[in-house]
Amino acid sequence: MTFLQFAYKNVTRNKRAYLAFFLSSAFSVLIFFTFAMFLFHPALKEGYLNNIAKKGLTAAEWMIFVFSFLFVLYSVNAFLKSRNKEFGILLMQGITPGQLRKLITAENMIIGVMSIAAGIIGGFIFSKTFFTVGAYILEMDALPLYMPWKALGITACGFLLLFFFLSQFTILFVRSNTVIKLIKGTDKIKPEPKPSVLLSLFGIACLCGGYGMVLKGNVHGAEPFIILLLTVIGTYFFFSQSSIWILRALKKWKTFYLRGKNVIWVSDLVYRLKDNARLFFIVSIISAVAFTATGVLAMYKSTVGAEESAYEMEYLSYSNNPKEQTHLKDIDHELKTHGFTYKKDKIDVSYVRYQEGDTVPPVYMISESDVSTYFHVKLNGLKHNEAVYFPGTYDRNFKNEAPDQLKLLNQKGKPSDQKLTVKEVKKPLISLNAIIAVNDQTFDQLKSLGDKASLYGYSYDHWKDSLEISQSLQNEIYGNYIDVHSDFASKAGTYYDTVQLPSLSLFIGLFIAIVFFVAAASFLYFRLFTDLDEDRERYRSLAKIGLSEREMAQSVTIQLAILFFFPFVIAVMHTLFALRTLAVEGYSDVAGPLSLTIGGFFIFQLLFFLAVRSSYLKKMNK
Repeated sequence: MTFLQFAYKNVTRNKRAYLAFFLSSAFSVLIFFTFAMFLFHPALKEGYLNNIAKKGLTAAEWMIFVFSFLFVLYSVNAFLKSRNKEFGILLMQGITPGQLRKLITAENMIIGVMSIAAGIIGGFIFSKTFFTVGAYILEMDALPLYMPWKALGITACGFLLLFFFLSQFTILFVRSNTVIKLIKGTDKIKPEPKPSVLLSLFGIACLCGGYGMVLKGNVHGAEPFIILLLTVIGTYFFFSQSSIWILRALKKWKTFYLRGKNVIWVSDLVYRLKDNARLFFIVSIISAVAFTATGVLAMYKSTVGAEESAYEMEYLSYSNNPKEQTHLKDIDHELKTHGFTYKKDKIDVSYVRYQEGDTVPPVYMISESDVSTYFHVKLNGLKHNEAVYFPGTYDRNFKNEAPDQLKLLNQKGKPSDQKLTVKEVKKPLISLNAIIAVNDQTFDQLKSLGDKASLYGYSYDHWKDSLEISQSLQNEIYGNYIDVHSDFASKAGTYYDTVQLPSLSLFIGLFIAIVFFVAAASFLYFRLFTDLDEDRERYRSLAKIGLSEREMAQSVTIQLAILFFFPFVIAVMHTLFALRTLAVEGYSDVAGPLSLTIGGFFIFQLLFFLAVRSSYLKKMNK
């Protein structure tokens, strides 16, 4: 038998333990490769959105690679620790440190090459589906298949180097131990975990403090950071100290602890929670971030309506704007140059402010006749000092409602004696700001309270194709945001900010979250199957004194359910309190998208739990 064959036999003999590592590594390679195929696609060479998509995909590639580095490092180190006794025997039989290094490197490279091959093959198989879904979410043209030589080379070389260098690094963990320590392996008797009561209460107090700040509402200033800090610290100590303290308290509750199988699963769970406390902490925090971010992005994508604006492009010029004509010529030139046939309207408005508590929101005042002429909205005859309120397209996603009465300010920002009664709140007309419509007589009387301005509206077809010129005009009009006397907005720009960019973030974030979930599940899988032989012997001993197979299955199921869903439940709690903050801040319709997000991850977790439980019980009964 050659040395390479010996390494291959070691891998195949330990396929039960290596399986989760192989599948998770292959899945990471698959996601990395498909993102690389998307990133280097010839159709993404030009276009503003395409450039942003490429930057987002590049950031995702680095995140996946760094995460894969940490995942492989953790997994390889864990595998080596589980085989300490085997390495100790090999050293006693005369294997040199150099040969041991070659053996470990060969084993890791075998798994690495197999993972890379499986991930790339899977990437090719699912590439068409990935391109179709990605193009649909980002609202791009359908992407054709191509031969991704660059993506193939970067993926293969990058992950080969990753597996090789980590193999050399992890050998240090083996070489630092003596032969005696290696032979003892993991057979040391673990002392019962003894949590600190003070730290246990501190963890619970941090969580209660963070949740309490959310419940009181009006989160602003430094409070979000304080809430985040309390939640993170509280979660860590809850898993590492409080949960074990609670289980030890259950052991003292004799009527519960000594009833049936409870004595078995409670005792085992104390050790399992202690061993996996850091993993549970990381899983719960990142899961909460994934749930909240994905749910909010899905909500934002589904609720923002750029198409509600009456104009495809809006330009507001104030009375003291010296660049008005220059900007108008630039807008006309850009639209004509790029082949857009457009219609331009000019509307006289008054830029006024009104008192609302401690704030003085701005609003555009427009006459009833102009609203009817340019926006084709009939207001059925407004009375003197009556107004109809039209929120901006951005405002409609919040629960903010116009006050019943608008207390107008003068140009110096001081309260005037003029008040408008809001008769009705209608759908948005433009993106730049909210509009109040008053009858012509009231407009002539009150327009002097605000700054005289001109609103130019541009109407044209195929507005989604005007993103690049919209971005160019916006940069030109606002410049360095110094001495600006105008405002600019476009449907394409609004749609990009509120739909396409969140869609890109959602598209990338979902896959990164899935990669993490798969890796976290594989960690649990490895932890369970590493201790399988020890658990089997313990349950065999218990069977001799009367433990039935049914009771053993129930005990294992309870432990597995807690291990799989305990971090998930904590993550959902964090997410619900984050949802509470968003609701207080005025976001609406968060619950629907968030429920779909959490439900999807729960189904994945449930399926994986059922598969692991079935496999684990089969192995235990052998």
